[in-house]
Amino acid sequence: MKMDKPVEPNIEDCCGSGCNPCIFDIYKEQLKKYENSLKYGQITNNTLENGISQIKYTNFVVVDNKYMNDTHAIIILKRLVCNDNGMSRLWWNPGDHFLLKYAAENKTCTRAYTPIKLKKNETDLWDFFIVVKKGNIGSVSLYLYNLQKSDITSWRGPYGKYELVPNRFDRIIMIAQGTGLAPFISIIQQILENEDDMTKIILIYCTQKIETIILREELYSYKQYWNFSYKIYLSESSDEFPSKYEEPIICTKFNFNELSHHRPFRISDQYLLCGSVTFMETYGQYLINENVQLANIVKF
Repeated sequence: MKMDKPVEPNIEDCCGSGCNPCIFDIYKEQLKKYENSLKYGQITNNTLENGISQIKYTNFVVVDNKYMNDTHAIIILKRLVCNDNGMSRLWWNPGDHFLLKYAAENKTCTRAYTPIKLKKNETDLWDFFIVVKKGNIGSVSLYLYNLQKSDITSWRGPYGKYELVPNRFDRIIMIAQGTGLAPFISIIQQILENEDDMTKIILIYCTQKIETIILREELYSYKQYWNFSYKIYLSESSDEFPSKYEEPIICTKFNFNELSHHRPFRISDQYLLCGSVTFMETYGQYLINENVQLANIVKF
C-alpha cells in the first residue's frame, strides 16, 4: 500500500503547552516513515488505516455522558464524520492514549486520556469511552465531566510505547490508583482473550470508596479466568457496603506490606504503575529497593 506524504502542521496547530508528543515531533516521525517507504518500498505500520490521526485532530461527538457518581463520569464518543465511508476503523494498542484538544479563554492545551472499548461493546455504534474524574473550576476534567450529548470534542492519537508480547513475562503485576485503572483494561482484555497467552495478571486497584470503583462489574467478570486475580483497596470506607460473592474488596489503604505479599519479585515479572506522580514514584522506588530491574517497571 502506498503511503501519502504527511502534511506539515501549521504553527497554529501547536498549542504551545509542551505536549508530549508534540504535533511537530509526530510529523517528523511520519515524514521519516514516508521517506523510508519511498526508499524501501514498504510501510512500517498501518497508521493510515486508522480512524484517528497522530498529526491532525479528528472531531468526535459525545454520544452519552454517564455519571457514575458525583465525582466520576464515563464519556462515550463517536467520530463526527467518516470521510472513508466507515472503512477505516478506530484502533489503538493496549495501554495507548489519545490527546484531547482543549481551548478556553484564548488558551489551548492538550490532555491525555485512555480510550476504552469493552468486548461486550464491540458491535455498538460508537468508538470509545473515557473515564473522567471531576476537577476544579477551569480544569480540563471539569469541562469533560460537564459535556452533554452532541457536544463536539477534538482528539489525536494514538500514542504509547507499551508493547504487549504474549508470554514474555510469567506475571504482570498492575498497580493502579483511581482513574489510573483505565490503561490496564485493554491490556487485561487482550491477555484474557488470547487462549495461548499464559501470562498471569495480578491487579492491585486503589481507590477511595465503594462509589469510586471504576468498571466494577467488568473487573468482577474477569474473575472467571484462571490467570486473573485482583484486589480493590478502599482508603476511605467502612466494612458496611453491598458486595458480590467473594468480591476482593479490602477496607484499608494499600501499603508496602500489602505489596510484599507478592514476593518473591522475579526477573520474569513485569510491573505496571499508573496513578499520581507521587504514587508511581513511591511504589516504583519500593520495587527498585526490592532489586526489581528498572526495565521491568513501566509507568503510564
